[in-house]
Amino acid sequence: MEIQADFYVWEVSLQVQVTDLQDMAEASEELQKDLEDQCYGQVERMEEEMATKVKALGLLQVDHDKLQTEVNGLQVEKEALEKQVASGDSTIKELEKVRKELIDDMADTFEEGFKEALAQAACENPGINVSNYDPCNHIVDGKVGPLGLGE
Repeated sequence: MEIQADFYVWEVSLQVQVTDLQDMAEASEELQKDLEDQCYGQVERMEEEMATKVKALGLLQVDHDKLQTEVNGLQVEKEALEKQVASGDSTIKELEKVRKELIDDMADTFEEGFKEALAQAACENPGINVSNYDPCNHIVDGKVGPLGLGE
């Protein structure tokens, strides 16, 4: 009997352990289900966040493409303006050259006119010495004097 009682105690103990294990298994299943639900929830939130970020990235790409197009247009415009500036620089150089030539021509014409006037003065006044006079002199009140600046 004692063996039967021990066996019965052992059997009850095993049943208690099995019941405890079943309870633990059920709790573990519930915990696993809760964890899976949490994981699915996180996955859904992450997918939504990723979709939002993909949309934002797409918009940024569109903006980038627009800005790149604008940069390319500005680069073309800059190159055209640089060509205009280079052309303007060469035009200015040409105009400066023409200006210098005109000034030289005017100076030559003035000098020739002055020499002609001296020759006429020498013809009309045969005793006058005009060798010391140059275009830097002028006549005021019948007297020859140096040409002042601003006159």
